[in-house]
Amino acid sequence: MSVKRRKAAPDELLSRSRIRPAEKADSSPMDALLQPNAHYLDRLMRRQSFQALWPLFAHATKPAKELTESFSALVHLRPYLKRYPKVRVLHIGDGAHARTGALFALKTRAENISIDPVTNQQLIQDWINNFQIERLSAIRQRAEDAIPSLANQEKLPTMLTFVHAHVDTDAVIGALSEVADVKAAFVLGCCQPGKQFSSRYPITHEGEDEGVLSPDRHFQVIEPQQELGE
Repeated sequence: MSVKRRKAAPDELLSRSRIRPAEKADSSPMDALLQPNAHYLDRLMRRQSFQALWPLFAHATKPAKELTESFSALVHLRPYLKRYPKVRVLHIGDGAHARTGALFALKTRAENISIDPVTNQQLIQDWINNFQIERLSAIRQRAEDAIPSLANQEKLPTMLTFVHAHVDTDAVIGALSEVADVKAAFVLGCCQPGKQFSSRYPITHEGEDEGVLSPDRHFQVIEPQQELGE
């Protein structure tokens, strides 16, 4: 028996993910029949920017997994990025290769800062030079330790990505909100859901992103301007 998929919504945020508002958690019988797909990967590989991305993703254990995880963050934050003429994105726990920051630098006009204590700054700088990349920098620190340097930056509307970041998301959002005008955050969780998913801030969208080629594809989009219960 074949299962007919629903037609994709025109809005890119809704087009390739099963998304529900956080307050509507009831599951549909169709949920169990929805399967991961390679739509994100197909889109990335058809673009000229893929040539620049590949050196950073090629040596990952699972490049397709890493590519689609980063692209999920772009898809879900893009509606927020479009609201502001000038915006900054902080990529928390972005790993040694700053892959999510690199993808955003190629695909958006946002200023991107990748933050991770294992960042390979020489590798990233070589990549920036080789491909003449703009709007990407990296900080080799934990997010909390990077706050003094971030406090000296021009204050801009700010988005956060947590793509399988092994951090306490609520704690990091709270700390960064002291020095940045945080408008939205994207979380893709994996092995530590109790820490990675927010229980402190309003969640605007939550669900399973079938474009992510990983068993860990549950995500949240958070607007942390006001804490829950205030």
